[in-house]
Amino acid sequence: MAAFTSPQVLLVTLLVAGTAIWAAVSLARARRSLNASRREVDRLAQELDGRLREHARAQESLQVALSSERELLELKSRFVALVSHEFRTPLGIIMSAVELLKNYRDRLPLESRQELLEDILVSTRRMAGLMEQVLLLGRVDAGKVAAQPVPLDLSDLLGRIADEQRSATGARCPIVLDLADHGTLLGARADAGLLRHILSNLVSNAVKYSPAGAEVRLTARRDGPDAVLAVTDRGIGIPEADQARLFEAFHRATNVGEIPGSGLGLLIVKRCVDLHGGRITVRSKAGAGTAFEVRLPLYAPAADDAVR
Repeated sequence: MAAFTSPQVLLVTLLVAGTAIWAAVSLARARRSLNASRREVDRLAQELDGRLREHARAQESLQVALSSERELLELKSRFVALVSHEFRTPLGIIMSAVELLKNYRDRLPLESRQELLEDILVSTRRMAGLMEQVLLLGRVDAGKVAAQPVPLDLSDLLGRIADEQRSATGARCPIVLDLADHGTLLGARADAGLLRHILSNLVSNAVKYSPAGAEVRLTARRDGPDAVLAVTDRGIGIPEADQARLFEAFHRATNVGEIPGSGLGLLIVKRCVDLHGGRITVRSKAGAGTAFEVRLPLYAPAADDAVR
């Protein structure tokens, strides 16, 4: 083989060098392209992950909306059933009484006319009470009701509420007022309207779900900054399975039978207790009576306690 001449060696060297440079440049370009591709893949992966999370949030929101809609439809169904049931009976009584008075008033004895008028009055009050409950809940849920505590005589207020309930329930059950020493209950600050809603509902329920003549007890005592109010009866009690849903709208215990009721009273009680910053607990057993305890912060802490 003939030896390469110097020009040939130079040419080969240049070719090798050029090839090496071309390879290096190509490799650098490939690396840059690969890095760019990786960055693009990472960007697309992040974008996809973001879209997946957004989709998951949208699905979650949709599930919440569907759940809320189902709950709303259920509440609407309960409300319609309540109105149709709770209004039908008093309306029927009113219409029947009015027709009798219209057609036979002159032939009816005075006592019968008085009974019919009493039936109309009681039925009207029942319907008005139901509408008042619905409107009150609407105002509370819309944030239009707030606790406005003022100084009041708690013992006197509880006494008046007990008297009002004896009258409203026709003295069906003895309502026993059991208060701690009057001095210990002085100094309370409360919203009298909210307290009336709380205790009137609890006491009227206690009477309604108790046999005639069974004692209903309303007690009050002070525990530090709290007033502890309790309503205890010896009525039909609340089955354990129903106790978790006591404060749901339109829910009634399974053992109430034909006893009329709206399923709103305890929800109103809970809302009013919450507005006062308190809490409510219940102890009950089917067939063995019920005790509701309401704890409300009606007393400012003593000065030395506040310092500590």
